[in-house]
Amino acid sequence: MALDLMVLALAVTLMTLAIQLRSSSSGGLLRIALISLMTLTEQLSRFIASYTQLETSLGAIARIRNFASEVESENKPVENETPPVNWPSHGRIKFQSLSASYDTNAAVEAPLALSSISLDILPGQKVGICGRTGSGKSTLLATLLRLLEISSGNITIDDIEIATIPRFLLRSRFATIPQDSFILSGSVRTNADPTSESTDTDIIMALEKVGLWPVITARGGLDGTLLDQPLSQGQQQLFGLARAMLRRERSKILLLDEATSNADRETDRAMQKIIRQEFAHHTILTVAHRLDTIMDSDVVVVLDKGKVVEVGPPQELLKEEGGSFRKLAGHH
Repeated sequence: MALDLMVLALAVTLMTLAIQLRSSSSGGLLRIALISLMTLTEQLSRFIASYTQLETSLGAIARIRNFASEVESENKPVENETPPVNWPSHGRIKFQSLSASYDTNAAVEAPLALSSISLDILPGQKVGICGRTGSGKSTLLATLLRLLEISSGNITIDDIEIATIPRFLLRSRFATIPQDSFILSGSVRTNADPTSESTDTDIIMALEKVGLWPVITARGGLDGTLLDQPLSQGQQQLFGLARAMLRRERSKILLLDEATSNADRETDRAMQKIIRQEFAHHTILTVAHRLDTIMDSDVVVVLDKGKVVEVGPPQELLKEEGGSFRKLAGHH
């Protein structure tokens, strides 16, 4: 707006001078002056846009610099063990007297998000994790991914304590499907396989199995993008499943954190069918809000206020009079 007003003022001034100096000016000179004024306007607009972008970029650089210099690294000196290339090859997970808190730096001792969790998950076991909101379901997976510091106790996977493994390396050894599948700004190929470890044929096969390949083909195939024409929530979850399928040969553990909570019932059923087929020999930990999602689990773990209150096959837990799982399922 300020630039437009300035240009308007210059144009008025130019026309005033032309009228006052009619004896020494001509129509041709006036046209040249007006064209020059228009060119000046464009150049000023470009300069202001470039300056604004430069200022924004400098601010971003300053924030990144401050973050790198002031924020303590999550990596610890003791995290220096490199597990075998095929680890985890079996998928046995043991939580031993695990306690964790979100606020580890507080002056006053913070309440525990998880308290004395002990579980032994066998290779290939399908485990459903449930509980009311705030019971610690997603927190349990967060400790497994080292997104949350462990206050006491430990977690071992195939007899290796995860606290000794660099976190980026640990996280790369899981196949995960979060509640909200993230979409990158790159191509479909980059989104499906960010580490570039799969062939185009593998990616297409995975997308075909989840029923998304026709949709992706209509948007330019593997070289197309997903941001110009966003996928629906259900399609995003199916895409996340395809991404996890591409990693199933490199990990024996699949983590599902309310992976179907944003999907409709039909998409939920389709995802569960694919997971049972494609991850039949994997250890699967499923955090679920919908209990029908975990009814076919080998074992259900019920959490309440950060503690394990029930563990067992779902059909047996449903028979327990006054049991926590029975109450969650709505049986009275």
